[in-house]
Amino acid sequence: MSEPLPHEPDPPTGPAETAETAEKAGPAEAAEARRLTDELRAAVAEPRTAALVLTRRVRAARHGRVWTALGFPSWDAYALAELGLSRPTAYRLLDLAAVAGAIEETVGREAGPQLAHGWDAWPVLSVQAVVDLRGRLAELTDLITERLARVRAEADGAAPQPALVGAAVADAVAELRERPDVPPVDLQGVRGPDGHDVEAWRHVVARGLDAQQQVLGGFRELGLLALRVAPGYVADRDAEAVLHLLGKELGSTCEELLACRRYALTGDARAVEGR
Repeated sequence: MSEPLPHEPDPPTGPAETAETAEKAGPAEAAEARRLTDELRAAVAEPRTAALVLTRRVRAARHGRVWTALGFPSWDAYALAELGLSRPTAYRLLDLAAVAGAIEETVGREAGPQLAHGWDAWPVLSVQAVVDLRGRLAELTDLITERLARVRAEADGAAPQPALVGAAVADAVAELRERPDVPPVDLQGVRGPDGHDVEAWRHVVARGLDAQQQVLGGFRELGLLALRVAPGYVADRDAEAVLHLLGKELGSTCEELLACRRYALTGDARAVEGR
């Protein structure tokens, strides 16, 4: 007669481990804690690293005109066939890569190459942020340069802290997104018409620019309202019905709201010219 097998405890049938039960399990040993911390740090860094790698590879593909070498007529045709990306997404990637490249170059020049890739790409460069910054890279890099000059001054000769560099980039992006997209004018080069005092004329021009900025700011607010009820992926013809109703509530028109919506999407003031 065979010996009976030793009894094994039944597997646990309770709920999966939660944060509370994990805390009650007791602290990990130092070596295990270090291993878990290293894994957590890598997991936190992975999304931003992936974003920066993506933007560098997009720039390399764009620079090398890979679509031509592979027999495609355009970037969007290549992106659809090889990457499965729609035309808007393909061009959005190019915009993202251009903005990220400008930021990396500026940070590397102003804060050191070791920090050129140390800012958070995804939190800083959301889809809407990239749309807002399109065509405004010179303004953006100038603003980042100003912010990083303050960071260097506060560091008093020491290497800037990565967190402060990242915060400077994020602040510059946020500030520029709040500014209306108005073409810069060199007031020092403005000459008054015959019979007008030059300084008085410059004052009039400066006030006019301020007024234009306020007007464009109002158009952008209208555009953002329009995007709340008719998101950017909705075609104009499909957005007309709801924007017509919104226009009646606001004392505006569907055509004006469509133009403001395009301005909010593109950041190009030409979308609201003549409004």
